[in-house]
Amino acid sequence: MSSHESDRNIEFSSDFVTDFASGVHERTLAFFSQQQPRWLDHPEREEFLRLARLYLGEGKALRALCVNIGAYITGAAPFGQDPVAQALGMATEIYQASALVHDDVIDAAGTRRGHASLHAEAAASYGARTGEHMAILVGDFLLSLNHLATAHATLGLAPEVAARVHSYMATMTAEVAWGQYLDILTEHAPLADPDALEEEVKTVIALKSGHYSAMRPLALGALVNEPADSLVVKKLEEVGRYWGIAFQMRDDALGMFGDEEQTGKPTGNDVLEGKRTVLIALALQRANAAEREIIETTLGRADATAQEVARVRRICQTTGATRVHEAMIRRYTEKGAQIARTLKLDGPREHALLELGRILTQRAS
Repeated sequence: MSSHESDRNIEFSSDFVTDFASGVHERTLAFFSQQQPRWLDHPEREEFLRLARLYLGEGKALRALCVNIGAYITGAAPFGQDPVAQALGMATEIYQASALVHDDVIDAAGTRRGHASLHAEAAASYGARTGEHMAILVGDFLLSLNHLATAHATLGLAPEVAARVHSYMATMTAEVAWGQYLDILTEHAPLADPDALEEEVKTVIALKSGHYSAMRPLALGALVNEPADSLVVKKLEEVGRYWGIAFQMRDDALGMFGDEEQTGKPTGNDVLEGKRTVLIALALQRANAAEREIIETTLGRADATAQEVARVRRICQTTGATRVHEAMIRRYTEKGAQIARTLKLDGPREHALLELGRILTQRAS
């Protein structure tokens, strides 16, 4: 990018975002290839590393995008050219790989991004139970690499800056574990009170996915340039909290109605897994007795047929739940944008921040 990049709006086209993700993946794979500790010298090393690489070098790199925008709007470097933000963005993507490995085990997901999930890949050679165990341990290895990547990213920073970045990254990873724990419990939540279910689901998705998909990475990038108690960081956390919830709600909508070729995972799988989502809560609020019975008897049944899942999808549409869900996504997106505008950023930086909100909440995969 030119030295005048910060003087004009960046056009966040799909090609631009794809190119940005490609750069993140290139750095991530390069970092991964450099991690060859002596204790890995064993005949099983290459297979272990092959499994660990399965979820690296792919995906939209949205968390890295958040980190780099957080650094850009609070610093002097042109977008994407702050080396610390680049390295921290890479660290968040390594953590994302760790979280997805564990998430796929919990959800018993057979595919991820169009290929076999890690535990399913391992199960083909060693059996289902051993495959799950292997995936858990590979996920832990990737979490450790996130800590290592964070350490590399902060080497040249002042001690107090490095400390706040490390602390914030640790908070993010711990918060996801807590949110995932609550998410597991929510799968057993009763469906009799849809209003209470909606509020509980919003709390859980903010912790499990929303915060680490938007709020934490955005603030993490800003912390390179700003103290943790600065007004800018606090406002970015508010912005990211709204956009993070909208991000997960979009994910839930794609899980119910998305194109499998674009999402890389089976449509309707959340129904089979029994996931309580805002969309399901909205459908239950608006369904008649017969429709509620269909939802309640289908949700969480791994043996439910494609026709039964399709009936749940139709109820979401015919009751108006899908329309209300979309309106809620727009409302959360706009709330975040309203707060973003109060930061009074210069034109290019405000444009970049608002474009981030659009990318997070209006995606098709």
